[in-house]
Amino acid sequence: MSLDRTKRTRRRLTVVALVSLAAGLPAVALPSLPAAVAASCAASAGSPVIEGASWGQKRMGAEHAWARTTGDVVVAVLDTGVSAATTSLQGHVLPGVDLAGGPAASDCYGRGTFVGSLIAGQAVEGTQFVGLAPGATILPVRITDDPDDIALIDALPTLLARGITAAVDGGARVIAVPLTATASSPELEQAVRAAVAADVLVVAAAGSPTTDAAAYPARLDGVLSVAPLGEDGGVEVSRLGAAPDIAAPSAGLVGAVPDGAGHVVGDEPGLAVAYAAGAAALVRADDPTLTVEAVIQRLMVTADAPTRPLPEGASTDPSLGAGVVDPVAAISRLAPAQIVAARDEPLTLEVPPPADERPDALALVLGLGLLGAAGAALGPLVGVATVRRASRGS
Repeated sequence: MSLDRTKRTRRRLTVVALVSLAAGLPAVALPSLPAAVAASCAASAGSPVIEGASWGQKRMGAEHAWARTTGDVVVAVLDTGVSAATTSLQGHVLPGVDLAGGPAASDCYGRGTFVGSLIAGQAVEGTQFVGLAPGATILPVRITDDPDDIALIDALPTLLARGITAAVDGGARVIAVPLTATASSPELEQAVRAAVAADVLVVAAAGSPTTDAAAYPARLDGVLSVAPLGEDGGVEVSRLGAAPDIAAPSAGLVGAVPDGAGHVVGDEPGLAVAYAAGAAALVRADDPTLTVEAVIQRLMVTADAPTRPLPEGASTDPSLGAGVVDPVAAISRLAPAQIVAARDEPLTLEVPPPADERPDALALVLGLGLLGAAGAALGPLVGVATVRRASRGS
């Protein structure tokens, strides 16, 4: 990796050694990979472990959904590759497809691995970090080795189209796209239409690379558009290149490095797609019959809605969409359409048949009859006994 790229990587993904010292979090020794595997081209390789979970992971609270599903579907990540050597994703990374040269299951830049770990990171002893859908399998589709490469701007729509097609062909049920193009292309639009037709959900970043720039494929129909979210809330609308459907944490997040068991802290608008894609994986695994449109609607109607008033005439918040994705509610709460359907059905109460009182009445009649017969039989005896007492008394 060049020195310039190293500097760019460290600006985007803060090396956790500095964070650990500032937060007082000691590094935890975990089993290391063999030296031949541990050698990495990524600047963040060798980063120590962060013990605590990020605010974003805590906000998602996905562990409350895992008794029902852990998201056992294939999720494609279209970015810088996803390393199969990171401890967090051991056994959960497919070979993938590379459009930039080199194996897709490696990552010199680090962001693709970071996104993949937020989606499907495994629980590892010594850290609370874990992905939102740990049952998912990551299909890496490397679009570029360097997202900052200026030459990528013109080629990106075509590369994203090829990447989406490769992800669909590779069996993905969800496609996470942290990269954003400032323009569309006929190839990109066709690739998205084909994905929707194949019942594959594309999750794309709504954040724009520059102020007032467009963000594709998030602007296209059938795509789940995800706005970035920090601890203090959403971003200004001018920083969005597409109207968001939902929002998800993207700043101050803990994620895995490409090699070993260490972590870094990431802060980029495109990272928002990770938690949204993870939530989509949970929904798709929980109910495989839901279509792309139904999954999008489920995530929107169960999102944590903003409390501030909406602008006049708006149905969603301009910077947060329907609200912050809520993975637990998405798999456990009835959607409004289901509630309405249930409400419209005629109410039927199961009323038990009346008890048969004839045996009791028959017993009463028999009892009275026997009593009367007994009285008739005993009457003369009682009369004789009374006469005899009277005779003795006289």
